[in-house]
Amino acid sequence: MLDYQIIADSSCEMSDDLREAARGKNVPLILRIGEKEFIDDENLDIADYLRQVDESKERITSACPSPDAFAQAFKNSEAENVFSITLSSRLSGSYSSAVMGAQIAEEESDKKVHIFDSKSASAGEMLIAIKIREFVEKGLDRAEIIEKVENFIKEMKTHFVLETTDYLVKNGRIPSLLGKAVTLLNIKFVLGDDGDGKIKIFSKAKGFNAAIKRMIEVIGEQSKNLHERTLVITHCENEAAAQYVAKAVKELYNFKEIIISKTSGLSSMYAGRGGVILAF
Repeated sequence: MLDYQIIADSSCEMSDDLREAARGKNVPLILRIGEKEFIDDENLDIADYLRQVDESKERITSACPSPDAFAQAFKNSEAENVFSITLSSRLSGSYSSAVMGAQIAEEESDKKVHIFDSKSASAGEMLIAIKIREFVEKGLDRAEIIEKVENFIKEMKTHFVLETTDYLVKNGRIPSLLGKAVTLLNIKFVLGDDGDGKIKIFSKAKGFNAAIKRMIEVIGEQSKNLHERTLVITHCENEAAAQYVAKAVKELYNFKEIIISKTSGLSSMYAGRGGVILAF
C-alpha cells in the first residue's frame, strides 16, 4: 500500500478515524477579531471564539498559512507521499501558499507532494480526504490517485445554508445593508460552489427550516448514482439541523455513507452559528 499522509489547511475537518488512517494533519489558519489573533487548531475553543465574535463590533478576518508553515509540515512528514488539500483558490490564498510550500519541501527533501485545490471548503475538503484514503486502500498508485481525485473534485457538489448573515457582514463578504435586509425579511439562501470554486446562490426560502428542506431537494436535482457517493455534513453548533438533514437524506436517497462533523474555527467564522454545510 502507498506510504502516504494527508496534510490539509484547518478548514478540513477530518474525523478521528480518517485522521488516524491517513496520519491526517492540519496546518492552521489565523483568525482575527480586529487585532486579536486566534490559531485555528485543536486548542481553539470554538464556542468562546464565536461568543467573542458576537460581542465584537470589529471586523473578523483570516490569514492563510505561510508557505514556510506548509513546507515545514511537508518536510516533517513521515510519509514519502504527501497529499495536501486546501480551501478553494477562489476564496483563499491557502492553495497558492501550499503550492509554494510544496516546491520548497521537494527541493529540500525527498518528499513527493501534490496539492489539491478543493474548489470548496469544510465538508468538501473532508470528502476529498475520504476519497484519497479510499483510492489508497484500493491499491492505486500515486499518479492514478491524483488523476481520480482531481476528476472527483470536478464532479463534487458543495451546498450550505446559513442561519445568520451577521458573520458574512462582519468579515466583509456581504454589505451591511444587504445583511440587515435579509435578516428583516427572514430570507435564507441555499448557497454552494459554482463548479469553479466560487460561491453562488442556488435557491432561496422564507426561513431557515424551509431553506434546509430546499437544500435537501437540490441534492436529488443535481446528482445521480448517489449509492456510490458519501455525504459529508458539517455544522456550526447545530447538531439538531445536521441530524435532521441526515435523517431526511436517508429517507429520500441511498448514499453509501453519511458522516457528520463540527466545523473548525475558519469554517465557523464564515458559516456562523447555526450554519450547515454538505458535500457529496
